[in-house]
Amino acid sequence: MQTSEVDKSYHHGNLKEELVNQFLALLDTQNVESISLRKLAARIGVAPTAVYNHFKNKEELSVAVKIRCLDHFADYLNASTEGGTTPRERLLMLGQSYFRYSQEHATLFNFLMTNCIPDEHITDEVVAAGMRAEASVRNAVIDLLVEHGLPTSQYNEGLGAFACWAMAHGISTLAAQHINHAACLDGRWPPEFLLTDRDSIHASFEAMTEVLIHGLLAAAKR
Repeated sequence: MQTSEVDKSYHHGNLKEELVNQFLALLDTQNVESISLRKLAARIGVAPTAVYNHFKNKEELSVAVKIRCLDHFADYLNASTEGGTTPRERLLMLGQSYFRYSQEHATLFNFLMTNCIPDEHITDEVVAAGMRAEASVRNAVIDLLVEHGLPTSQYNEGLGAFACWAMAHGISTLAAQHINHAACLDGRWPPEFLLTDRDSIHASFEAMTEVLIHGLLAAAKR
């Protein structure tokens, strides 16, 4: 789902969905702050009052947009683990998929990572959507612990999932800002850490996954 992929067949019965579609479409060229309910109403061709029948304010609409993005992100990650037969393979695939998502769907990724929902707007639906992607990682961590005969405690599972997210997000952020390029071009880091092609991405995440797994298993043995 690129942000410009908007359903062109609009009917008044699905105005709520169309508002989310148009919000995402505008993200390609505008920042979140410049998007308003009135602007969306004009873009769709309805009266502002029609919009307020579905969303009381922009914050409520942003929540709906975030849920849509979280579901898209989770579907993308879940699809990436198809064919992964071992916990290690699945963790490697999830890390690579996280990185690819940050590049292929940069606008959606940035919205997910920078648009914080105020506590008063966090609903069960928001939490459930956020946990879909987390579950893929946590389940792989649980299987890894079981594979090595280690306890599947809340702490070990949480530590593993958190470490996986941190690693994938850290690598993705460094690459997005090209911070890794200077170290590689200077010869301080191996050239595969440039993350400029499929082979270097695979090599980098394979190495980092090994570090992550060894660290997690060592911590779980304590």
